[in-house]
Amino acid sequence: MATPLHGRIDSAIRTAKQWESDKSLLTEIRESIPMELLVPELVCAREAEWRSFLNDDDDDTAAAVGVGAATVAKSPYFRDDDVNFEGDDLLLKRLTLYFKSEVMKWCNQPPCCNSTCTGNDDGKKMESKGMRGPMNQEEKTGGASRVEVYICTLCNAETTFPRFNSPRALLKSKRGRCGEFANLFGTYCRALGFDTRYILDFTDHVWVEVWSVRQQRWLHADSCEGLIDRPNMYEQGWGKNLSYAVGATHDSVADVSKRYTRKFLSDDFQTRRREFSPNEVMSDQVFMQMNGTVRQMSNIVKGRAEELDKRAKMEEKFFNTVQSSGVWDSEYKEGRISGSLAWKAARHELGKGSDTSKTEEKKDRDDKASPGETSFWVESFLPSPRCQNNELTIAVRPRASKGTTWSIEVNGVPCAASLANGVAVVIVDELTGCILQSNAYLDWSSVASFLNTVPDGRIVALCSYIGDEKVGEEKNESTNKINCSAAKFGRLGGFDYDKVTSSPKDFVSFVGRLAFYPTWSSFHVSSESSSLEVSIQLDKPAASTAYKLRSEKNTVPAAVFTRLPDYIMPLNTQLLASNYQKRVAFEAYMEKDSNSSAIVGYTTRSEAPLYLIQNSAFPFRAANGPTQMNAESEDSSWTTYHYLPDAIVPDDDVVEEKNKAKNSGTPNFDIPIADDYFMGLLGSQLLVKNDSSSTPTLLDTSNALANSRLVALYFSASWCTPCRGFTPMLIEFYNVLKEEVASTHGLEIVFVSSDRSDGEFQQYYKKMP
Repeated sequence: MATPLHGRIDSAIRTAKQWESDKSLLTEIRESIPMELLVPELVCAREAEWRSFLNDDDDDTAAAVGVGAATVAKSPYFRDDDVNFEGDDLLLKRLTLYFKSEVMKWCNQPPCCNSTCTGNDDGKKMESKGMRGPMNQEEKTGGASRVEVYICTLCNAETTFPRFNSPRALLKSKRGRCGEFANLFGTYCRALGFDTRYILDFTDHVWVEVWSVRQQRWLHADSCEGLIDRPNMYEQGWGKNLSYAVGATHDSVADVSKRYTRKFLSDDFQTRRREFSPNEVMSDQVFMQMNGTVRQMSNIVKGRAEELDKRAKMEEKFFNTVQSSGVWDSEYKEGRISGSLAWKAARHELGKGSDTSKTEEKKDRDDKASPGETSFWVESFLPSPRCQNNELTIAVRPRASKGTTWSIEVNGVPCAASLANGVAVVIVDELTGCILQSNAYLDWSSVASFLNTVPDGRIVALCSYIGDEKVGEEKNESTNKINCSAAKFGRLGGFDYDKVTSSPKDFVSFVGRLAFYPTWSSFHVSSESSSLEVSIQLDKPAASTAYKLRSEKNTVPAAVFTRLPDYIMPLNTQLLASNYQKRVAFEAYMEKDSNSSAIVGYTTRSEAPLYLIQNSAFPFRAANGPTQMNAESEDSSWTTYHYLPDAIVPDDDVVEEKNKAKNSGTPNFDIPIADDYFMGLLGSQLLVKNDSSSTPTLLDTSNALANSRLVALYFSASWCTPCRGFTPMLIEFYNVLKEEVASTHGLEIVFVSSDRSDGEFQQYYKKMP
């Protein structure tokens, strides 16, 4: 079944294939690129080496040639950050700048075409009169799918701006916006032999990626901005709300969205993606299918296929790593450079610096947070509750890298809240191994006060890193070494507070138990970041502990494992099921499926599937609240359910069956219908059959097609033999949707009759639902 994804992906593939179709164009472009200006240091060095080889120079002569090559003139496209790039990567960087400044010209509005008109060379006096399709030969051969029409306010002359798709036409016009820039720049990259893929962003922007042989990864390159390797530019800099980014070459296609976001698993991001695919499983299947198809059509050789597979695996591994971190490696705060101010403002691409708004929920949390203290949105988490092993492993791994100062893991689950130059504290239940609390403090005095509220017997993991960000100050005067009485830590068996305060060491690690000094208790102070890991036998076997699902409202997991299998509950049923029905289906899965031992819960909301979660789901984070449309429904925001020991789950935290009449309603697809378009296409009224009446009635077209997510036009006639064979199958299909999915399923089929008489039409129409 075709989805909105298919059309977008196919468009990206067609663009990338154009770059391979005109070999003479590639040669023409390659010969026009001034390599000696872009990378004179590389060109001169290679020419010198070649001459030395031809002349059979000795080593001394070759060395002298090398010295001379190093003193060549600096490229006009040299920038201070060139030191971060070498070889072909440096060539790509300067090619991007050259293309932006010398090849293409940005066009907000075209200049007046009237040669006698003066004062409108910049197009600022042009007034848009709409858009039309291609009409003349130039527009058609140039692949202009649409043509913008303008009127000069000075001389009333009409000027057109064809939006060419053909690289050859673009090389001639050398003007356009981001689409034209990316298309022609991709051709330039291919002319130099770069393996290039076209990136289509569904929020209306395009750029390219180039494979770096040196770095073995794809490099982002935006010729509109003249920048490369800045994937955070769009989300962090421009403030774009991304959804999909499709990467296509002539022989492959991939979903590269995760390279350009660190919010992939957020509620907002996933909601935007659901406009194009019902779920991530379907999305992955579409890309897999399209990738297989384009490979087959390209007849790629075995070596190329193996290389593409290797790159895909490396890329997927990278995507998983960066999404688990949730942060960008560097800051990018500048808004969009290309385009007029009004154009950028209309597209909301001025950058976050121009937006002073702040969500109320984040402001609330900031106002409530105590100075020097931080914690997770949800602190309690039980790793692998159905595993029968009653052994607990706690690892403390301090890290000195900026932004990630420590890591405490309980049975492989990272659970330390982060606060630079502070102390992380994790409290674990000694009976079940459940993570109960995770906090971070700026000083040891606050840690002691917190531990004073924790009951005896609890397992405690501590981790502290004393950084040297305050240059010139003594480390033992750092914030987290504020003195407090050593007696306050007397309940921590094996913890030596005096050693912490007297030692100039940077890293402090501890695992122990309040009011006990077990043999496994470990305390470590060091000037180097070293791991501490202990294994603990729980006091009570996990198998004898009762567990219950705890609901966390307005909460999403860090990652989901998979969707609830269709053999438990079909996808269409999940989308319409109540919370109670989903809970029953989840419990059935946990009883029946042999792979359920690693499942720790699930997350869902109304009109969404049920997603299973594992240990990788922690830490949870806040989701956006209910949409305005569904504000009256308690199920409209994401809720995550996860197993915890029965003792810490409130008695009233249950999912009960509600009044079926309340939950069973007509799905509201809330998709605006283009009334003017359909009225112009089909007329102002349609003949509609009503369930309550056997006689068809005329209904306004806008009302007849209301609450439809898909409108199909069925051209048929009773005299058509193939139609008579197909119509009964279409009727059966429509009735199945109506009876087994929902009475209003979002698909409306408009019968466009080609019958020769009214009688034939009435007889044929009578058979249709």
